[in-house]
Amino acid sequence: MTEPVVVMAQRIEIDYHTPVSRLQRRFEERLAQRVITGQRCPACAKVYVPPKGFCPICSVLTPEEVEVGDRGVITSFTVVVPIQYPGQTETEEYVLANILLAGADSTIGQQRIEGIPHDEVRTGRRVRAAWSRDGVRTGESVGRLGFGAAIPSWVPTGEPDARADEFADHVF
Repeated sequence: MTEPVVVMAQRIEIDYHTPVSRLQRRFEERLAQRVITGQRCPACAKVYVPPKGFCPICSVLTPEEVEVGDRGVITSFTVVVPIQYPGQTETEEYVLANILLAGADSTIGQQRIEGIPHDEVRTGRRVRAAWSRDGVRTGESVGRLGFGAAIPSWVPTGEPDARADEFADHVF
């Protein structure tokens, strides 16, 4: 004899706490000053943004901090259609993109694109950071993959698109 199966609803929450490294803290301080920094590899000269502290290709430390531009090129993107579930705050479609910043060799991922209809977003489109105003631009990295409240979104520059060969090595 088997007992009946009982189904019950239960809400489970998990709070994560990720300690912020000295390197991330420095990156955040510079973001609060409207400056995006990366680190240059002493072996291959590639610039990584956000800084990693090491070159994943050469396996060496990257102690040199360099400033990169707050403009870049969309290398890939996704139009996200939010699925509604308890606690979901997004209700409208939005675009997340990978962006290759001027002066960087790595892309920054999952960046929100605004100020343009979704059907006009394309690879090669040039964008710039839509910086938050002073006092809001804290740089706290939680939830924004390194840019915190400093850069909530990226908007088109109005400049001509980049040629495919300018970002072809950075397409995912």
